[in-house]
Amino acid sequence: MTLNTLIRILFAHRRIIIGITLGALVIAGLLIFIMPKTYTATTDLIVDGKGQDPISGQVLQGRLSAGYIGTQADIIRSRNVAKKVIDQQKLTLNTDLATELHLVDDEQIKRRALLSYLNGGLDVTPQRDSSVLSISFAARNPELAAQLADAFAQAYIKTNLELRIEPAKQITQWYDEQLTSLRVNLIEKQNVLSAYQEKHNILASSDRLDLESAKLAELSSMLIAAQSERLNSTNRNEQMTGKRGAVPSQALDNPQVQRLSGQLAEAEARLEDMATKVGENHPQYRQIQGEVDSLKQQLDQALRFINGSLRSSVELSQSREAQLTAELAAQKERVMQLSGNRNELALLKQEVDNAQSAYDAALARATATKLESQIAQTDIALLNPATVPTTPTSPKSLMILFLAGVSSLLFGVGMVLCWEWLDRRIRGTNDLEKILGLPVLACIPADRGSNLLHKEVMV
Repeated sequence: MTLNTLIRILFAHRRIIIGITLGALVIAGLLIFIMPKTYTATTDLIVDGKGQDPISGQVLQGRLSAGYIGTQADIIRSRNVAKKVIDQQKLTLNTDLATELHLVDDEQIKRRALLSYLNGGLDVTPQRDSSVLSISFAARNPELAAQLADAFAQAYIKTNLELRIEPAKQITQWYDEQLTSLRVNLIEKQNVLSAYQEKHNILASSDRLDLESAKLAELSSMLIAAQSERLNSTNRNEQMTGKRGAVPSQALDNPQVQRLSGQLAEAEARLEDMATKVGENHPQYRQIQGEVDSLKQQLDQALRFINGSLRSSVELSQSREAQLTAELAAQKERVMQLSGNRNELALLKQEVDNAQSAYDAALARATATKLESQIAQTDIALLNPATVPTTPTSPKSLMILFLAGVSSLLFGVGMVLCWEWLDRRIRGTNDLEKILGLPVLACIPADRGSNLLHKEVMV
């Protein structure tokens, strides 16, 4: 089939095609007239994606993510927000909705039907590259559509605030319980520390261990000095008792011994001189001999006195050394005890400090969360409230008419072509040449009133 033949076929059946198209347009118009009108109202909200913590002022990193706006859109579509809309607007008591949705008296069934109705009419659209959320609601009543769009916005703001406050309230309650336990623990630690200080008579600012350590060092030095003195006295005593008939060099330090030793030496010299001159039986010799014996007795008596003094000094040194040794041992035990007390006291203080730090940190966090739970502040703001729409958004008349016209036109053309395809008559010279295989020499034009498809007579 050539293009010329197709055009002639469509032109010949133009009345059928036009009739089908007009009929479809009429039916579409009737449907548009019969279909209920739907009005859509839109509310715009702005979401602050760079929110700050109202207590610390720090930027909340989670709100800077790309999915934050999408999450807020899902919250608006949630059942929680829809239930708030039903309760705030008292939709269960709305007679118009009850008639439109054919609601029954059962409260549960009525709420489920209203939830389905709100879910079907709601549309949330995040604006591209923006922090604006558009909440649209479609309803047959334009006033109801605007009312429900604003109601969804208010319910969403309230839900957003609850989602921020409720976790803070729960955390505050948990912190209150923990603070009670931490406070009891802190008081117990402080009582243990106070009892330990009272038991061992320890003051918070006492440096008793340092004083006792200094005393220990002093006693140690005194003991070393006493030991040295005892050794010296012992050595002198041994030297005094070990040499008989000679004056020990240690005794020569005594002035009396020095004097007696000098006199004895002079007397012995005179005695020797006298022995050579007059003999041992001479009275002068005997006189000098008596002086020598007297001086020796005096010297021996002085040496015995010195020796006794040395023994007394040794005994005194030994007694002093023993006393210092006992005092040093007692001081060591006292210092060790004080050192143990200080270590245990330091441990108890550390436990008190740790308990105090834990309590202070929990108290600070509890105070912050309590403030957060009491702050009625959200990062959502109403940008454009909904206005009552004046023109319906459904049905879309122009689109329906356009689709009806195009579809009916295509249907009419298809029907005409099928009809002509089933009709196998010769419609022109081209069909005749194809069937006979002979060229057409001439044709006689038909009358104007005859069928255009048969206006040529082939010979």
